[in-house]
Amino acid sequence: MGVVALSLGCSRGVRPDSAVAGTKPVSGKVYSNEAGERVTLIGLEPGDSHKALVAFDNTKSELDGQVLVASVNSERGKTHYWTQWRGRSQRFVSVENRGGYEDLIFSDVNHTGYTHLKPDTGKTGALKVEKIFERYQDLEGDKKYQGMLVFDRKFWANQAEVQLAEALAETNKACGSKLTSTVAWDSITDAQINDISFGSYCVGALESLQKLCARSDEAKRAVQEKLQTVECRMDAQQALKLEARKVIWSVTERDTVQPDAATTFFTDNL
Repeated sequence: MGVVALSLGCSRGVRPDSAVAGTKPVSGKVYSNEAGERVTLIGLEPGDSHKALVAFDNTKSELDGQVLVASVNSERGKTHYWTQWRGRSQRFVSVENRGGYEDLIFSDVNHTGYTHLKPDTGKTGALKVEKIFERYQDLEGDKKYQGMLVFDRKFWANQAEVQLAEALAETNKACGSKLTSTVAWDSITDAQINDISFGSYCVGALESLQKLCARSDEAKRAVQEKLQTVECRMDAQQALKLEARKVIWSVTERDTVQPDAATTFFTDNL
């Protein structure tokens, strides 16, 4: 895990039903950046539990003040911390060894951006790992905290809509158009929302239109004159269709129309 061992005080007893029952905090490291964002990693023993605690402070996200229990796995010089949040398994934190120094990569809940943090020697030296352990135990008994762990369809749908709106604004800017976008939410099950980053899937058609408009004024005129809305939906097969002035962008749980194919479709049909 790349964390340093620290001396422990006496931690209070852990509830039998706790996610950290049978473990104890033995190591910790604080990572920070110039913006004051801070992520603390607490190693838990026994080591074969592959568990850690991850604390978030001043990250300007809804994770601020939270401590999450993580499953830890390592591969090719990277250590990944997988946590549950709003019913989905999330990798908010990874630590990479970059030839002699560590780089902690933090991504927010919607994974639209990444922040880099470095080991903070001063804060690590002052760290009391048992305090983070107790902070997690307190949160486990908090109803609001528990509510943030269960699946939230409305939240993930809103996240997808935000991503789609951002891509739509960029497309309209690039094309000089007034396109609208929609998601056929009735075609998407809870399990599918839980399984994939649906917003990332839906922006593909809009990103292809942006690239076309960047190439020529002719493409801009075609988008302005022939398109009105873009609809994203789940279907049995990935597909791209044009009906009247509507683009229908169908994705599956494992596949979506690739960028080159989308560009070819629009070039041939607009």
